[in-house]
Amino acid sequence: MKTIKLMLALAFTFSLSGQVTWDVTYFDLPVDEIGEFAEVHKDFMDVTMEQGRKVQDQWVYRHWYGSGPSIVVYTEYASAEDAVNDDPWNALGQAWQAASDERKKELEQIGQKYAGYLSKHSDEIRSFNPENFVGKPDVDWDTNFVFVVGNYNTKSGDWNKLGQAFMNWQTKPGVEKGLQLGGGYSVHFSGSSYDVQVFQGFANFVDFAKSVTTDSVADSTFAPDFWSEVDGDHEDQIYVHIGHLVNGKFDLAGPNR
Repeated sequence: MKTIKLMLALAFTFSLSGQVTWDVTYFDLPVDEIGEFAEVHKDFMDVTMEQGRKVQDQWVYRHWYGSGPSIVVYTEYASAEDAVNDDPWNALGQAWQAASDERKKELEQIGQKYAGYLSKHSDEIRSFNPENFVGKPDVDWDTNFVFVVGNYNTKSGDWNKLGQAFMNWQTKPGVEKGLQLGGGYSVHFSGSSYDVQVFQGFANFVDFAKSVTTDSVADSTFAPDFWSEVDGDHEDQIYVHIGHLVNGKFDLAGPNR
């Protein structure tokens, strides 16, 4: 399916068919295992994607600030049904069946390592509508850009009311006049999670810091609309992009990776 290349991370690559489903996987790994995870994840995705998986896109981030998990993986599907029916382990098995004896040993090692990471993970399913996104054109996403996430529950139960209020308050003016590369929001579908998850992207930490301090261009007139909809505590996380799918292959962030 054709995609539009104006999106930040997984959130910033969407199908023209409209609403998509995100399987969000959180890994609670020690910091010193993140580098190895990225390499194993690349191997796992490259092998399984060759077997016709239902994945449309995927973006991976490592934790930088906050109390959240060390790795978060956003995997995009055309529908919730595709998310449920996608079977990476069956895909790995198909690759193993067709491999040489030497390659089978390599695939077994990849599977064993990746299964080890899954012992420390949790999942949720979210829905994203590409209309709920704004972004700058011609951005190079093959970098370690900063991905800022905020999680909120709503008082009224109107998730889009809260999401749109945040867009009007922070995201739209940030993209149009400030240092923000792009942003949007997703809503809860299943699993234990918040009603609304807003996201913003910045080229680096300096730009992010400026966006909330000296160069802030948020439209304060919309702040009351947003905060009046927030119910209870909220959660903020700051991540760094470490890789994403490009033409069915997992590309580690940065040149020649």
